Amino acid sequence: MKIWYAGDKSKALCENCRKVVATTFDYHDVPFESGIGVAKQIMAATCDECGTVVAIPPQSTPAIRVAREIASRPLEVMMAAPFLDTLDLAAYRIDPSAGVLLRKTLIAYFVHRSLSDDSLVERLRTNAAVHRAKWKSWHDAPTKRLSMKVTPRVGDEFDELIKKSALNKTTLVKSIVMDIGSEIVEPEEPQMMPELRRMAAALAA
Repeated sequence: MKIWYAGDKSKALCENCRKVVATTFDYHDVPFESGIGVAKQIMAATCDECGTVVAIPPQSTPAIRVAREIASRPLEVMMAAPFLDTLDLAAYRIDPSAGVLLRKTLIAYFVHRSLSDDSLVERLRTNAAVHRAKWKSWHDAPTKRLSMKVTPRVGDEFDELIKKSALNKTTLVKSIVMDIGSEIVEPEEPQMMPELRRMAAALAA
């Protein structure tokens, strides 16, 4: 496999010029097509006529993958304080020193797990129906904002789970927190605790 260096020449199809053009390889900041994030200083070939990036060699793929993981998008919902209390107590049981840092990890873990199991998706729908009376009883509790930045992959999985569950964003997060409470907070010895503690330890490394 050929490795390309700054100044190397080649040819490629330029969509901007609508023809095959001469190209030059160099290091460039290349925005993602989604508009979220940039792969900084990766090797890429640009059109010698218009300067558009027209080709990215395989050697740049690992750097692009890392940049995609670092790029973030916001996830924010307003919820009654007991929801965040539940989430934070679950995080405390996993790792007392982690504080609120495990909030995002727990949400992402339960989102990813639910996507691969239709019965868990159905349970999220059931949570929204069964616990609605409890949620209403928290009406007088302070309202707090759950705000975090997630990677595009986690954001995409969250959007997919919204579609599969037919729940809106806020209700889905509330239902996930109820799952977290029933599986981590309420049991004397949560079955998933060893796995979650290994995950927390890896994040803290």
